[in-house]
Amino acid sequence: MGTRVAPDGPFLEGQRLTASRRRAAGGVDARTAGLIVLALTVFGAALRFGTLDVQSIWLDESATLLLVHRGLSGMLSHLGASESTPPLYYIAVWAWTKVFGSGPIGFRSFSALVGTVTIPLLYLCGRQISTRVGLWAAALTAVNPAMYYYSQEARCYALLIMLSAAALLCWQRALEQPDGRRLWLWALMSALAVLTHYFAAFLFLPEAVILARRVGWRRIAPAAGAVVVVGIALLPLAVRQRSDGKASWIEGASLANRLAESAKQFLVGLYGPVEILTAAVAGLLALAAIVLLMRAGGREERLGGRDMALIAGTAIAIPALLSISHVMDIYDGRNVIAAWVPVAVLIAAGVGVARAPRAGAVIGGCLLAVSLAVILATNLIDGYQRDDWRGIARSLPAASAARVIVGPRFASSPIAIYRGPTAEVRSTSVSTSELAFVTLRTRNTGRSPTPALALTTPPRGFKLVAVKKGESFAVTTFRAPTAVTVSAAALRSDYGDQEAELFREG
Repeated sequence: MGTRVAPDGPFLEGQRLTASRRRAAGGVDARTAGLIVLALTVFGAALRFGTLDVQSIWLDESATLLLVHRGLSGMLSHLGASESTPPLYYIAVWAWTKVFGSGPIGFRSFSALVGTVTIPLLYLCGRQISTRVGLWAAALTAVNPAMYYYSQEARCYALLIMLSAAALLCWQRALEQPDGRRLWLWALMSALAVLTHYFAAFLFLPEAVILARRVGWRRIAPAAGAVVVVGIALLPLAVRQRSDGKASWIEGASLANRLAESAKQFLVGLYGPVEILTAAVAGLLALAAIVLLMRAGGREERLGGRDMALIAGTAIAIPALLSISHVMDIYDGRNVIAAWVPVAVLIAAGVGVARAPRAGAVIGGCLLAVSLAVILATNLIDGYQRDDWRGIARSLPAASAARVIVGPRFASSPIAIYRGPTAEVRSTSVSTSELAFVTLRTRNTGRSPTPALALTTPPRGFKLVAVKKGESFAVTTFRAPTAVTVSAAALRSDYGDQEAELFREG
């Protein structure tokens, strides 16, 4: 058991300066810091809300929208069959849409708000080391491409990141003064994060261990135990979701590739122009910040950075080890995205080193420039954006009751968002006078995307009517003078994918 410390007793080895000394160590007065954080938050909000509808709703988002459209009871009853995450985000966004509408913008605005709130939260996390570190943490959050991406997605990740940042802040304050209120606030935020995504537990575990070693297991046991109880309560849902195989697609890529992809995502987001080059540059800058921290950082800066490295490293290592051992092959960049929070504070501790402010400013400024360039390029170049289901919906001819659409697996969900209800074709053959084939571009890591291939060879009995292309899709329409009966297997063969989905509108 670790040494116990009274809230007003002397600090143990590795604990922090008092709040007043720490703010002074940053070299920035409180009023100036507050104005800078406000400006960064306003800028981050404008960036997120101002471009909220630039990109189309994509496949995973459409699953969220259709699930929430079922109503609260229907949503909760279908959660186990539809999703791989706990219920908190869906309950929150269901309530949100009651006020702001259930269209794509209404859904996404919830993520944009919590993504914006994350900016001042990261400032507060960094300020536990110094004011300068807090300001850099807020700046990195405001323009990081991954944080920007998840702030514009109708999925649980923005809420996960915000709650993980809140839990980290409460944990830092509990380290500083481990009274009951601070410990229970940490437990509350951790529990809410776990109720948003199971992987939040991998951040909670190292936080609990570090806290216990410094203040004693007995002191943290009630609060930490409450989080464990929440996790146990979620186990039946997690087991059901896991048994359905909804996350089995993760195993299709090698763990090495997934680790590399998650590192790239932390640095420059999910997909963008010259992503290998931008990730390499951002990675070198992040490494330079850590080296600067190790060489020029003061004691409190280095200790703060060490804690962040331990938490982030553990949160990434545990799921990676579970995948290596084949206990659960669950490692994926999206799943571990909450680890970005301590990583951001670690990098900010490097660029915010008080003894080398100029070197830190150069490194930090370059990181911000790379991040902004990636966001700008992605918004300007359609091919690097989410799959354009909005453009696909607009490219389909006026609805025909007899038309059959052939597209990628689950294509009916995003098309239903923009064109109304769809019905999957489950029979072995279909009778129709109109066919539409929908194909998507192929993303290539480090290279330009491969354009979508338009299928122009008509099935027997049909004639080519139209081909419409966008940066990320192609829609080909065929018609026959009268209804033709075609086997579903033949249509999938023409499409080139035996898992292709066949469905009708209406």
